[in-house]
Amino acid sequence: MDITDRGPAAPVVVDDTWSTTATPEAPSVPIPVPGDVVKPTMPWTEPESTTQPARVPTAPVPELVPTAVDVAPVQVSFPPGVAAKLAVYVYLLIDPRTGRPFYVGKGRGDRCFRHVEAARTTRGPSDGATLPSKVAKFPILDRIREAESDGRPVRIEILRHGLTAAEADLVVGAVDDALALGIPTGTGRQRSPAVELGASLAKRAKFKRGHQVVLLRVGAHGSDVDYATARHGWRIDRRWVDTTSVRAPRWAVLVAGDLVDSVYRIDGWEASPAPDGAGARAVERYSFSGSRDADLEARYVGRSVSAYLGGGTPSQVTYVWCGPHWVNAAQ
Repeated sequence: MDITDRGPAAPVVVDDTWSTTATPEAPSVPIPVPGDVVKPTMPWTEPESTTQPARVPTAPVPELVPTAVDVAPVQVSFPPGVAAKLAVYVYLLIDPRTGRPFYVGKGRGDRCFRHVEAARTTRGPSDGATLPSKVAKFPILDRIREAESDGRPVRIEILRHGLTAAEADLVVGAVDDALALGIPTGTGRQRSPAVELGASLAKRAKFKRGHQVVLLRVGAHGSDVDYATARHGWRIDRRWVDTTSVRAPRWAVLVAGDLVDSVYRIDGWEASPAPDGAGARAVERYSFSGSRDADLEARYVGRSVSAYLGGGTPSQVTYVWCGPHWVNAAQ
């Protein structure tokens, strides 16, 4: 067949419903300038308005002024039933700035909370307040306010509990003595050096009338009482150094503090050389010589002679049973 005999081709009809719909134009994308930040545009992004909203003036923010820190609220009572289990107790008030106790007391129930509670609910004299007499007489309240001046609360600690009133007094007194708090206690202050306390509680020396002795104080408790040193330089009147006299002392008792250290039977006295530069008016002094008397030491060593020394500053030389009176102190 000759293909040249064919007629023109029939037009092709395309069944496309979207063929007449115009193709949407792509939005123009601005070319970014170097240095600019380009935010991507999303379908849900609302177009920005070209009109700037009016600015509403705002009040200036006040400057913060530092204020005192509020003290934490104080606990005012124990839980129910606790006070009965504590009975009488001893408590401490602790300064939060140093961690050291500044008050010790005894109490029952909720007593330990009352000081801090009263200090926080009343003003002190430094605030220009006129306090009731019942409140003003407690300086501990001012001490609590001072301790809490930086906002930290005073700490309350129970030291001992389950005590009797007498036991609590002893604990309070011991704590006050140990920490030197100066709190008035019912037991009074008993803290003292052991040597002095031992001397004050030592038995008294009671010299027999036939024991004519001279007490020679060599110094305080614990002083060196070596014979080679202690026998020299005593201010003895001439009437007492004559060993043939019936009034002369027969024994020298060396005393440290107010306790007898040793006893020597006097063999004689000799004048001590005057110190260099003492001059012609130097007080004449004497040294004794003798040997230790074991019998009198067994009777008197370690005993207190405070009753013979009198009040005030005791003399270095005291005579017992030597003169017309039973005791004579050298002037």
